[in-house]
Amino acid sequence: MKSHVIYKNKRTALTLKQYAYYITYYKYNWHRDVELITLLEGEIEVNIHGKSYVMKEKDVMLINSNIGHATMARKPDSVAMVLHFSPEYFSHWFKEQPIFHLNSVEMTSHGKREAYEGIRHKMIQMTSYMEFKSKSEEIIYESLFHSIIADLFVHFPPHPDETYDALTTSGNEKIIKIIDYINNHFREKITLEVLQEVTGYNKSYISQIIKQDLGINYYEYLTRVRMREAIFSLTNTKERISDLAYSNGFSDVKSFNTAFKERFGKSPSEYRKSLVHSKKQGSSNDKIYVEPEKLREIMKGLSSSSSGPGTEDDGAPRGLAHHSIHKEIIQEVTEELQQLQNRFDKLTEKINKLK
Repeated sequence: MKSHVIYKNKRTALTLKQYAYYITYYKYNWHRDVELITLLEGEIEVNIHGKSYVMKEKDVMLINSNIGHATMARKPDSVAMVLHFSPEYFSHWFKEQPIFHLNSVEMTSHGKREAYEGIRHKMIQMTSYMEFKSKSEEIIYESLFHSIIADLFVHFPPHPDETYDALTTSGNEKIIKIIDYINNHFREKITLEVLQEVTGYNKSYISQIIKQDLGINYYEYLTRVRMREAIFSLTNTKERISDLAYSNGFSDVKSFNTAFKERFGKSPSEYRKSLVHSKKQGSSNDKIYVEPEKLREIMKGLSSSSSGPGTEDDGAPRGLAHHSIHKEIIQEVTEELQQLQNRFDKLTEKINKLK
């Protein structure tokens, strides 16, 4: 059983990234992909826009494109499963990218419980088909993903007023040149004037293309890079907070404390005191994937309480390397997808009429 995979459908240009990994200290990041995260073992803290949420086993959450977020273990060796997909996936149906609100930690109505559990269950089911040793595995893997998307629109429909323009990436040398400079010189003083001088581009143009490609302004990007590296130092060294603030580009400890509290709802010293030590450590950009044997053990434990499509009698996920896909399973998935597609189409019509 694989613990991380990148799935690509060249015909439809669909790319999915799915992996199970250990949550350790705060890893602050942001990305263009939409992210679904569910906790498999342990307990973690997830921070989004300065709000902290405690995720426990069975919780599931969606993080929209380009939203800065961080995770931290509250129990040693906590394990999360993540599914990434590009926001351009929605461009087939919408002119603007929808924003979803899916967070089981904030669940106030038990009526949504089955919807959360359904999405989580399908994410877990997808791991059974990540070997991609046959076309059947690919079909079912991708079908489960489309079923998750249908569930999002049916049970957690985006409000038509809460959309933003789908992000487009220029992919040219200009934005790469700017970002590379910031990544390599974040410890120095960087202004738009400095970027204009080193790149040769007008500072207004620099602001425009960074906003267009990243969805945030240049200073926010610079602050996020500095924050990510400062968090690594805060976690893995005994360096004084004032010293690590300066060494990672912050003008003074006050500005670092303010930026940290805005994002994480606590001060750097409070964060350091709350650290849960784990043997699983890495660099500021590393992800430590769960060992395949460990993931198999987790999956078996999660599914032991119930059997169904994709599980053996003992509850372990069914590996297609050892079992052929029966027509009944494919038919069941196909029928479910068709039902969800019909509901999805009706919902799309309603949303478009409201615009």
